[in-house]
Amino acid sequence: MSAAPAPSPESAGCGSHWSRWKPWLLKNFLVLGFAFVLTLALAWPLPGRELGTPKAGDFPITQTVCIVVIFFISGLTLKTEDIKNALGAHVALAYGIVTILVVTPMLGFAIVQIPFEPVQFRYGLALFACVPTTLTSGVTLVTSAAGNGALALMLTVTTNVLGVFTVPFILNAVLNSAPGADSGAGAGDAEMAEAASSLLLKLVISIIVPMAAGKTVREKVDSAPGFAKKYKVELGLTNNSALIAIVWMSISKSRGMLVGESALNICVIVLAGIGLHVVLLAANWTATTPVLRLPEKERRAVLLMASQKTLPVAVTVISYLDEARWGGHGLIAIPCIVGHVSQLFIDAFIAGKWAAESAKALDAAAAAEASAGALSVAELGETQASEEKHDNNKA
Repeated sequence: MSAAPAPSPESAGCGSHWSRWKPWLLKNFLVLGFAFVLTLALAWPLPGRELGTPKAGDFPITQTVCIVVIFFISGLTLKTEDIKNALGAHVALAYGIVTILVVTPMLGFAIVQIPFEPVQFRYGLALFACVPTTLTSGVTLVTSAAGNGALALMLTVTTNVLGVFTVPFILNAVLNSAPGADSGAGAGDAEMAEAASSLLLKLVISIIVPMAAGKTVREKVDSAPGFAKKYKVELGLTNNSALIAIVWMSISKSRGMLVGESALNICVIVLAGIGLHVVLLAANWTATTPVLRLPEKERRAVLLMASQKTLPVAVTVISYLDEARWGGHGLIAIPCIVGHVSQLFIDAFIAGKWAAESAKALDAAAAAEASAGALSVAELGETQASEEKHDNNKA
């Protein structure tokens, strides 16, 4: 039987390049995807516009399918034991929930008063302040930073479930507080309540139901946990791909308005998105460090999770907004995308520093333990030698 042919230098070189670039591509898949679909939507908006236009009642069909995929996978990968482990951190958990769902959304009332141009940019940034914390990236960053990953997961689940019921009403009040919103739409209290209730129903159908379905599959199907663990990377890529597709369709539909904006307006909203996250980090650092003095692992989890906002829920809400009233979905989505990308880079830097500090502390502890062990051995040896010497003298 002849031996298998050796791989050619060309194929070996390709494999080497792929193995070197693969971790980087996986890590930056979401950011690279956003850059790609932004370029595609601006250069050739027709496919995304046509794909995102069909509706079934008030539900955009393709976007809703993508949303269902995102939250079904979120439910499928949700571990009950991790949630239970976080219930002991009462103060940190309570602070995180209140901050994410009540305190930070109040910034929306201030943001809609800032004269960003076009007006959809102020709507988008205010909306981003109103949504709950991130679904996956926050937990990943907290875990990599040696923080309390179970607490981070608990904050994610709790605020995203409760947020479905709080965001529609807070957001509706925020948007209607914008200059000219009432006069332009003629919305009274009854119409505001009706709009918020309609959005609540849509979020329950597109977020709560598929997430509950995914969690039910995980609990009832014996092979589901193993499947979710084995294909964790693939499920994550599918999740991110669905999110990228929603952004692509939104920007494609608003391409005409987006290209008409000046570079100055774009730069201003980019800086505003970064500034929002920096403000949230500073406020939460003050609360968790000198005020509450949380234990280090809990502090890291709450600081990151309470400062981040979820893009999937943001684009879900955007897809259900009335474009005739609030303007193009793509323009509203731009500040949310900018805010999401900026928080990824800023928090990845912070998590990296924390991880390095933790690794250094562990190395120091290990070295101290090894030194103590060596000292004990030396002391034991000296004791034995002293005893032997004493015995010889007696003899």
